[in-house]
Amino acid sequence: MANVKNIFGYIQGMNPTVTTISSMGSFVENRNQQVADMVVREVIDAIENHDSLAYKIATSTTRFFSEKQLWVIAYELMKNNEFVAMVENFYAEIERKENAKREASRQKLAANKANSQNVLDYVKAQGRKLGDYYKFVKSNKGFAREFFSKKYTMESAIAFINA
Repeated sequence: MANVKNIFGYIQGMNPTVTTISSMGSFVENRNQQVADMVVREVIDAIENHDSLAYKIATSTTRFFSEKQLWVIAYELMKNNEFVAMVENFYAEIERKENAKREASRQKLAANKANSQNVLDYVKAQGRKLGDYYKFVKSNKGFAREFFSKKYTMESAIAFINA
């Protein structure tokens, strides 16, 4: 269930992102203003009580909303079940994508390690501990990338055995 904090986070998009360049100063790019305008329209449509303070704030001519104004709007939007459901779906989709990305990364590392199993077996066959091999690979600048990608090479294994 979406809470006020999630809704607040979502409607923070009502304020356009300001870009600052030291020689030019601060400005709002067109695309950032368009996104902010879209969120403002979405919020205005979602506020059901047109006599509420939140509606007055959202329809004001201001370009930037204070944190307090956004909280007032967020609490009013909690009354709109459709908007709450939309925010829930928004955050659920973000979480789903992050989980899929993490899982893909985990599977890639597992596949790399499985493909390097012959190297790990070679290290074990030489009577050495894999923990020592991992420390060697991690601390050696020439082989450190192998530790993080789990793509171990016979070259690093031979260097470890000969060290």
